[in-house]
Amino acid sequence: MLLVLKKKLQLIGKMNKTENKKKEDILKKAKSIVSIEGWSSEILLKLQKQNIKKNDLFFFFPDGYKDLLEYALQNINEKLEFKLKKINLINFPLNKRIKKILLLRFDILNEDKEFYKKTFNHLLLPTNNKISKKSLYNSVNTMWYLAGDNSTDFNFYTKRLILSGIYTNALFVFFSKEMKYVEENIDENLKRISKIPKIKERISFIKNNAPKFLKGFLA
Repeated sequence: MLLVLKKKLQLIGKMNKTENKKKEDILKKAKSIVSIEGWSSEILLKLQKQNIKKNDLFFFFPDGYKDLLEYALQNINEKLEFKLKKINLINFPLNKRIKKILLLRFDILNEDKEFYKKTFNHLLLPTNNKISKKSLYNSVNTMWYLAGDNSTDFNFYTKRLILSGIYTNALFVFFSKEMKYVEENIDENLKRISKIPKIKERISFIKNNAPKFLKGFLA
């Protein structure tokens, strides 16, 4: 009985690896298209012209291109988690852990900067408001989780709101300047936040200092 169960688990593992590989291949080809043309509802049709099987597209992304868009955003979190497995953050103070995680995240974005620039510009459309907020929450929640945050009270939400502001502010810098300015921006905002004693004042500071076109994320 145990042998049969073990074989089934091994088979499931192989299937998952195969499926993940197919999805990553689809995303890789989608990146080459989006980096030039941007996102549109025609992306799945364009992928079929690049020898991606129609059945695979509709199996992995049954609700169309927005499923692919959400996968592209979730893939950043998966890459970040994979990269952090190689780093021992436990001995660093929390603010340095958060900084390291943020910088690693931007390293990932920088690998396909034009693709992510097109992606985040697309997310600013009012029709994508739901996906934008979901993605932002998932991003900051993942970063706090990877930083070792175990809070369950009011701090759980305030920490995520504060990091949302720092992250979105850094995104604005990232898409308009070089990477060195991103680190300077993160350092400056982490330093400012640490000097503000009250949680409410920290949240107010973040909302007031977020780039105008990203303030909708923090509403």
